[in-house]
Amino acid sequence: MKREILFALTSVLFLGFLPSCLKVIDWGKKHLDQGSVLGKKSKEARSYIKTTRVYNQFELQGNFDVLWLSNSVRMIFSDFYSLRRGKSEDQKKVFLRRQLEENNYFISFYLLSLKSIRLGEKDSEWSLFLKVADKKYAPVETRVVDLDPEYKDIFGDKWSKFKDSYLIYFNAKDIEDNFIIDEGTKKISLVFRSLDKETELFWELG
Repeated sequence: MKREILFALTSVLFLGFLPSCLKVIDWGKKHLDQGSVLGKKSKEARSYIKTTRVYNQFELQGNFDVLWLSNSVRMIFSDFYSLRRGKSEDQKKVFLRRQLEENNYFISFYLLSLKSIRLGEKDSEWSLFLKVADKKYAPVETRVVDLDPEYKDIFGDKWSKFKDSYLIYFNAKDIEDNFIIDEGTKKISLVFRSLDKETELFWELG
């Protein structure tokens, strides 16, 4: 009985306090500069993020969030980057051109992995490779990087201080100097493989 009375009193006090909180919030919004809300395109780029988690029963063995830096993602990033830094339209075009030019030489991914799961080292538990039309390609470079604020925003709550951010490069052309991704490519995938596990992330094209 005492518990019920205590619960009722607490509920009444809370409900009485809540309108006061809302009034304070409303006052703050009215009298303190909240800044202008910018229209961001992060959600558009997030469709290029793929996530996989691999378990051994209940033990997490791999947790990977991957963003393919396609032309579309680089365009969104360029808009976002230029807007935040107040770039002119001409500066924005130059920056975008450099971003797209990089895709002529590399197929690139940003990858988030728990700090306990290292990648790109000789003794790493997981290796990864790119697969396009049943052909497999090893990365030319895997390195830890600091993400730009724009890419952190694109990753959203997938990014955290408990994860390392990697930039992974693959050559854009094969040994015969042909583009690996061309107009006929329907799908690409990134394959993660350990001694006893495999998982694969897919991106559909067109």
